Amino acid sequence: MAQKYVGLDLGTHEVKAVLVSAGLRATQVLEVAVEPVPARAAGDDGVSAALEQGLALLRRRGWNHYRVGVVLPGSAASFRVLKFPFADARRIAQAIAFEAEGQFPVPLEELEYDHIPLATGSTGQALMVAVRRDTIDKITRAFKAASVDLKLITVDAIAITQVLDSAIPELVKTEPTDSRIPAVLLLDIGHHTTDLVAFGAKGPLAARVLRRGGAHVTRALQDHYRLDPAAAERAKIESGFLPHRGQGELSAAQLESASLVARAIEPIVREVEHTRLWLRAEFGVEITQIRVSGGGAQLRGLDAYFAEQVGLPTLRARPRDNLGGGSLHGHDWTGTSAALGAAVGCARRPLIQLFKDINTQRGGDGSWLVERMATIGALGLVILALAAIDTMVKISALESERQAREDELGAASARVFGESLTAVEDIEARLNEVDGEDITSLIASRGAVDVLGAFVKATVPAGPKPPPAPPPPAPAEGGEAGDGEVTPAPAEAAPAAPLPAVDLNAGIAWDDDLQVASIEIRPLAIQFRASATRTTTQDRLKTRLMSSMPCVTSFPNARLRDENERKVFDATLEHDCYFKSLEAES
Repeated sequence: MAQKYVGLDLGTHEVKAVLVSAGLRATQVLEVAVEPVPARAAGDDGVSAALEQGLALLRRRGWNHYRVGVVLPGSAASFRVLKFPFADARRIAQAIAFEAEGQFPVPLEELEYDHIPLATGSTGQALMVAVRRDTIDKITRAFKAASVDLKLITVDAIAITQVLDSAIPELVKTEPTDSRIPAVLLLDIGHHTTDLVAFGAKGPLAARVLRRGGAHVTRALQDHYRLDPAAAERAKIESGFLPHRGQGELSAAQLESASLVARAIEPIVREVEHTRLWLRAEFGVEITQIRVSGGGAQLRGLDAYFAEQVGLPTLRARPRDNLGGGSLHGHDWTGTSAALGAAVGCARRPLIQLFKDINTQRGGDGSWLVERMATIGALGLVILALAAIDTMVKISALESERQAREDELGAASARVFGESLTAVEDIEARLNEVDGEDITSLIASRGAVDVLGAFVKATVPAGPKPPPAPPPPAPAEGGEAGDGEVTPAPAEAAPAAPLPAVDLNAGIAWDDDLQVASIEIRPLAIQFRASATRTTTQDRLKTRLMSSMPCVTSFPNARLRDENERKVFDATLEHDCYFKSLEAES
């Protein structure tokens, strides 16, 4: 019998809900609802207002008696790709907490997390998603108070990939030995953040979060045209667009507005390029197509603009053909795919599960066992009767196996403890001797010196140093002075030759004359002052750092200023390359 589930997307700007009916063979979309989130009060974390609005939507629609899957916005989540020397999914699950320790700016105990194993060959990888535990607790308390059955909590970008059309364009390989993996890059453009998720034929491969979204377009319109926030948001939705070929001739006012929107979107375009380089260098993944989703992706002309700027086919995200249908045929899923993914995750099995209900965690209330106790008891008697037939035959074999196991345990404990131990009590006593000792000092971690070394390496020019320029020719002699000496004639200074252009991906050139005047490395940020001869030096340094140091998470362009014919900039980049130890903080 089919059951109904609701996917509830707690966006920071809009709340989206999708009701589906799921049976053993098919899932059918029944209804979709979208409501705006009221303006946040001071101090609101962005989840409270959306949560209140989402629960009210469920009550108004009469959906509060169905099981619900909640989707959190990208601003609430952090992504990490972890690598392991083994590919077994069970071993990865056992080691995930140890490998993730220190990867986040808060202790792992304050996070709820889950992962997707990405086993490749003899080595393994896992895409890990983490959310603050207090956020999860806030949602569970609100659902419990509202008497709504909460089944799962996941994040928007991963929920979208669960229902997306999985057709991956083939990679055009230039060499027979080319082993790059083709993948699609999903851009989930929300109100405040943009999630970038690469996924292949078998699911997600890597993910990043950029603190840039549709709100920045609204703010640009608001500041330029002196509008209030509500009017700027309406202007973006009703008349905002991005310029691209095929639009025809634009008026001066249209061109001004389109250029303003394009400048607000430009950081997302740059992040797409950096993400492509990162995926290619770190994972051997080549992006062959872009899919756009989220409320920000509804901006007119966005897909065509990205196709021109990035040089890749860009489509609006849509779910698989076996989802939707009925009266919703032709529905634009650009902004509601995450809610659909949560509903399907409730009915099937979610890729990321940050919350499990009490029945799943602890085996339920036992009603299923009580109802079937008589049958289970009868089966148990039959099994015991059959087992008794050959019990005596196996006793001698078990005794021999037990002796062999004891010998093996004694040899293993001798290697570890220096003496042969076969009793459980003796082994537990030896383990308790080291219980509670701090072993973090034995775990190697990357420190500030390593980060500085990687930074310096990225600033070194590529290729051999060119020979010095020849000295200028001697000036021509002038007329005689009054005392008979010959004075040189003043020579006109030759204009400086323009510096040749350098490709964005070429790294630092020798004639950039990049000089780092100061640098400060902190656990989550690096601040430095640098100067160079070209205006493009900062962009090439950024590309070089983002590709050679994947732990650099953000590098916003700093303002350039001219000082003594040089381009000076004070930059701040964010990273998670290392963390402070407890001893260092005390």
